[in-house]
Amino acid sequence: MTDRFLSPEMGIKPEWIDQNGHLNMAYYGVLFDTGMDEIAKDFGLGWDYTSQGSHTTYSAEFRIRYIRELHLGDMVRVRFQMLDVGPKAFHFCQELIHQDGWVAATGEGISLHIDQSGPRVAAYPPEIKAKLDAFLAAQADMPVPDWVGAPMQIRK
Repeated sequence: MTDRFLSPEMGIKPEWIDQNGHLNMAYYGVLFDTGMDEIAKDFGLGWDYTSQGSHTTYSAEFRIRYIRELHLGDMVRVRFQMLDVGPKAFHFCQELIHQDGWVAATGEGISLHIDQSGPRVAAYPPEIKAKLDAFLAAQADMPVPDWVGAPMQIRK
């Protein structure tokens, strides 16, 4: 696992294009979520873990900022940064990076570890918590982006 995570490249699908000729807003979330699959495996929270049926992850909150339009034929990757780790959740941010290097969107979220017997929020197993903590420590030199935690408001 590297401390600078960038997902595999993903393409924009024709069925994701809206009546305005660009990527429909709903599919930015699909790209962010899909882009997190590889890093989730690295943490021990991938499909192998969640398919066992006892524990999984839920999104408690996720906010997307749409910066620039994406179109059919565009290729993107997701950059992931860990911001904080608790015993039952982690705070993270993401950037959707176009093949030409510009940021198309940003995402910020809270992921919860869930015991499915409740369902209820539950502590991470020690081996997963250690991986999350190690990743956070490896990114300690990365500045928190200025848009993280920014209030939502209109420009006046």
